Amino acid sequence: MRAAAPGAWLLAVTLALGALPAAAVELEGTWHVLVHYKDAEAAHPERERWEDRVWVFEREGSRLVWIEYPIVVFQDETGRFRSLGGNRAARELHFWEPNAEQLEQIAKGLEINTRGSKRKTLTGSDARGWSSGAAARARSASVITYSETWSAEGLGDRPVFAREDVLSSARAEGMEGRTEYRTEQVEAGGDVLRGRYDRDGTRSGTFVMRRAGLVSTVKGSGLTQSERVMQVMLSQAGIRIEDREALRALLERSGRGAPPEPLRDEIRREIEAALEEQVRAQGEDPRTLRPRIDQLTREIERLLVEEGKTLAEIRRMIEAGELAL
Repeated sequence: MRAAAPGAWLLAVTLALGALPAAAVELEGTWHVLVHYKDAEAAHPERERWEDRVWVFEREGSRLVWIEYPIVVFQDETGRFRSLGGNRAARELHFWEPNAEQLEQIAKGLEINTRGSKRKTLTGSDARGWSSGAAARARSASVITYSETWSAEGLGDRPVFAREDVLSSARAEGMEGRTEYRTEQVEAGGDVLRGRYDRDGTRSGTFVMRRAGLVSTVKGSGLTQSERVMQVMLSQAGIRIEDREALRALLERSGRGAPPEPLRDEIRREIEAALEEQVRAQGEDPRTLRPRIDQLTREIERLLVEEGKTLAEIRRMIEAGELAL
């Protein structure tokens, strides 16, 4: 009997043994997380969007600490933001991928802004999975509670990271949300994870986690999280406002001259709704930016109603940095 060819022998062994399992993932350390997604509830659901953040996992005895930094700063912002003049910038609407210089900075260590950071302590084990515990429920009809449960499972094969958000009260039906990062590929010996991203069934796409160097506090402009969110929000608010047919109709009804107060109230509410929608599109809670949203709403209302500016002119003013807080 002739000996099997080396290639055929390797194929037979592979088929007999099956695919080799993925190496276990060691979470401890720092990771850069990049998400590419589309938003089914946005005004333009076909647009490509991205967001990134830094996750840090630390072991404290039998517990696992998970820290998230939502504001990531690169020395080279190529492909991430476009300048609107002055110190204003807008997030690029495409699937940004880090270039060679940006990958090098990820490996060496990124700068982060501690504003908006979150920290959770998880119990469990790598084998059974980790969780920050069950969501809190309101016991009183007059109390509304908000809680987040973070979990990490499947570390021995394909990790799944999840966030469960619960807003509840004893009087009314609660609201729940879920954000999931489900790993499909483990690369580079467990230092790169790729998979599917889903947030409440409306934002869907892919993610990649890369092991990163130690982070340091940003040395740049020192903007707060609210100021950074407003920078991005303002860059696109004009487009969102211009797209609102209800606002167009209200302005047409008002015609020239001062509209009656009830109609002006409707115009104000439409402007406010457009700005809140933009804040949510950036992954933020409008309640945390209420003073700034109110201020910008009043200014846009004044320009439209009292100065007779058009929606197109408002958009150009925002893009040129003439309309700022």
